[in-house]
Amino acid sequence: MTPSKRKCPLCEGRKAKRFCPAKQAHICAVCCGQKREVEIDCPADCVYLHSGREYERSRRFRQGEAVQLTERLWSRDFQARNMELLMGLWTTIDQSRSEFPSLVDADVREVLERLARTYRTLEGGIYYDHVPDTLTRKALYGSLKSLLDKRRKPEDLSASTPKTADVLDCLQLNLEMANRSDPSRPRSREFLDWLSTMVSEATKERPPLEDSPKIVLP
Repeated sequence: MTPSKRKCPLCEGRKAKRFCPAKQAHICAVCCGQKREVEIDCPADCVYLHSGREYERSRRFRQGEAVQLTERLWSRDFQARNMELLMGLWTTIDQSRSEFPSLVDADVREVLERLARTYRTLEGGIYYDHVPDTLTRKALYGSLKSLLDKRRKPEDLSASTPKTADVLDCLQLNLEMANRSDPSRPRSREFLDWLSTMVSEATKERPPLEDSPKIVLP
């Protein structure tokens, strides 16, 4: 039976015209749009996933739902000064994704928010560790916290150390990036997919940091 004559196995009503790599079957356009990253665990290389993300992002922008950005954090100067720390955060998150394939953007947002709360207590002189509850989030929190603690107290005493304010700014920038993914889709990995691309590109030969472009989500 040709795809044009098949019925969608999800709704069992509409014609199945799109091949879904997650389901390894043809499904209808409506189910693809409604169930993507909700019931369907979409792979990063799905063409319909990318077009759907672009459509949803433009729709939210038209409706005034765009994420509020902290302008100074998105400047070339800030990113250049903090690129080493930012890349450390991205690499750690990407590695955690490899260890925990179920990790989604919502997990990362929660961890970033809790880390920010933890480091804000340092500014107030009272330390409290806001560790998440779930295993996956707790593991990511621990990995990022370990990275940040090592950067703030390096073994090499001559190495530059980020201030608590710098750490908070980097966490906030990542949170703003993560918040650009669709919150209505619980399995969204839009930020994680972008981040994996950034880490992969970083391993290739690239121009000096001061000549690097601004960080802009696709």
